[in-house]
Amino acid sequence: MALSGVAVTLTIGGMFWKHGHSDLLHICFGLLLFLYLLFFSLNWYWLHVADADRAEHPMRYAFALISGSLGVLWAIVLVFGMIGASSWQTNVLYALGTALMAIAAFTGPTIFSIALWLPVTIGFAISLIIATHGVHYLQFLVLLAYALLTLSAIVQVNASARERELRRLEAERQSEVINLLLRDFEEGASDFLWETDASLTLIRPSLRFAEVACSTPAELASMSIIRFLAEHGHAGPDHSCNAAVESLIHRIGRRETFNEPRTPLHFGNEERCWSLAGKPVFDREGVFIGYRGVGSDVTAHRLAERKIAHIASHDSLTGLGNRMSFDEALQAACSGPVGVGTGLICLDLDHFKSVNDRFGHKTGDELLHAVARRILSCVRSHDRCFRLGGDEFAILLPDATIADAEAVTGRIIERLADPFRLADVTVAIGSCAGIAMITRPGILPEDARHAADLALYRAKASGRGSARLFDPDSDRHTTRLRRIDAALVSEFEKQVFFLEYQPIVRLDSCAVTTVEALVRWNHSEYGILPPDQFIRASEHNGAIIRIGAFVIEAACAYAATLPDHIAVAVNLSPVQLHDPALIERISAALVRHHLGPGRIEFELTETAILDVSPETRRILEAITALGCRLALDDFGSGYSSISTLYYFRFDRLKIDRSLIKDAMDDPRRRTILFYISRMAREVGLTITAEGMETDDHRVSLIELGFEEGQGSLFSMPMSGDALHDWLRTSPGRY
Repeated sequence: MALSGVAVTLTIGGMFWKHGHSDLLHICFGLLLFLYLLFFSLNWYWLHVADADRAEHPMRYAFALISGSLGVLWAIVLVFGMIGASSWQTNVLYALGTALMAIAAFTGPTIFSIALWLPVTIGFAISLIIATHGVHYLQFLVLLAYALLTLSAIVQVNASARERELRRLEAERQSEVINLLLRDFEEGASDFLWETDASLTLIRPSLRFAEVACSTPAELASMSIIRFLAEHGHAGPDHSCNAAVESLIHRIGRRETFNEPRTPLHFGNEERCWSLAGKPVFDREGVFIGYRGVGSDVTAHRLAERKIAHIASHDSLTGLGNRMSFDEALQAACSGPVGVGTGLICLDLDHFKSVNDRFGHKTGDELLHAVARRILSCVRSHDRCFRLGGDEFAILLPDATIADAEAVTGRIIERLADPFRLADVTVAIGSCAGIAMITRPGILPEDARHAADLALYRAKASGRGSARLFDPDSDRHTTRLRRIDAALVSEFEKQVFFLEYQPIVRLDSCAVTTVEALVRWNHSEYGILPPDQFIRASEHNGAIIRIGAFVIEAACAYAATLPDHIAVAVNLSPVQLHDPALIERISAALVRHHLGPGRIEFELTETAILDVSPETRRILEAITALGCRLALDDFGSGYSSISTLYYFRFDRLKIDRSLIKDAMDDPRRRTILFYISRMAREVGLTITAEGMETDDHRVSLIELGFEEGQGSLFSMPMSGDALHDWLRTSPGRY
């Protein structure tokens, strides 16, 4: 601005050098040149020497004074230059006044702009009066409009400049905070930052990075990230990289984002586990300029995870696998038997209870530990042994024939028949065993376990020290299951299914709030079958979809005959959750029978939603969006995972009958039930007790905070007509 002002001053000065008031104008032009040069000098000092904090700097007043002086001098030039001016000089002064008023908007802060604009505007107005020999209102109206325009421009431009400056200062402040946090992060955290250039060479490696890499920043700075991973990611004597490192190198080569939570790396003779994440960085033209990422040495965390996993999957007394790991191993064996087949041995100890009762639990624990050691000495190296609880043991024998399984079983029974010399006593026990063979994929784990249990029962019936092999052809139960399965698959249309209903009532008033629909099968050979005798088979062969469709339609039709405040609860199988037509089927039934929100409630067990997947959430959210309620059934009978309640929004929590029965005379278990009910109420769940048999149960559960109950105390399952009669006989139940 200062240099352009000098140029304008020299130009205008040359045009008016021989003016009638040349002496006065010469003085003004000289002062203008001096002020512009002074402004230029002070501005340079302001930008390069003065303190950074200029908000209250005294030089601001000097700039304001200079701006005001410039405005006054230019006003004098406009006024006295107009006296006796020729026509072209008059036009130049008009242009000069117009430009000076406009340029004031870009002078600087508002106080500087006003200091220049105000005297120039006044001088321009006086010069118009001189040029036109009087006051012309139209001209002054135009000047007033222009003055207001330039004044508003001054205000807006300065407001915009102030906002930009505030944003710049805030950005600088945030940048300083981020840099400070990053420095603290690298100095004090267990994680570290890393980055590369376009050639993938590590740049500016932090001290923390060097420490966990057993190196120095200088050594890492000259190393490619690919070379670093290749050198420390070898998995064996052939120095080939492990799978995780190979995946990282592949992704880096393809300039992909990666996040590898467990990357095994070797430093000397020590194996460490790192978590590595990285993201490629590109410039505005899309050119790759390097990687930025974060890493962490998670070795201690990984070791802790392994220890926790071992504790969770092993029996603390014997060191054998526990029931949870047995279920997982049996599931895997049934999904794909190894070799010729997998043998399953279920083993029970003889006389163990008498040893425990006679010599105490300490001796019993010693005996179990000794039994586990003997079992391990009898099995093959790749066999897996488990303690299921109490004196129950199980052994899985991969790639085993019947002869292999019988040989291992014989060795175990013979070895366990020898006396046990414990610390304080010598005891003699025996054992019985049942054997089942898993020879083809697709066998249900429950069926394999059941087969081994049946064989074990027959072994016990034969006498102590016996072993029996499951024979499916001669097992009556197996034959029955096969016929049931065949009827569901090939003759479904001929089968007769119907519903019975069991009320759920308020514990305080005994008023009915919900009735649970329970499906029954009127089998032509076996009579009326409850769901536990055919639902598992129907889930396996897919018939549950058709059975479920019948139950939903029948339950909705019956709900339409009940008062609006009584809902009907329908059980959902985990297989039904994968039925793509489920939501449409429910919606159509609700519309067809004119059922409002809350009239239908769907009960799911925890095993039905063990997979906390987005698809499962979508299905349950779609069910609730239709106005249906959700209940978590048999809570406490299976996994009882809090994550089930955490990830899914239920309306009712049904406590399994086993927990209710066991807690009645046990203060510790009562306390657990009390806090379960309290938790349920605080998250908006109606808590319901299953299997209620006596009024003492009802009173106790009210004290524990339970709201509703279901069981023989109130009513056994009954037909729809019988339920209507039951409700009418006692109006209070409404």
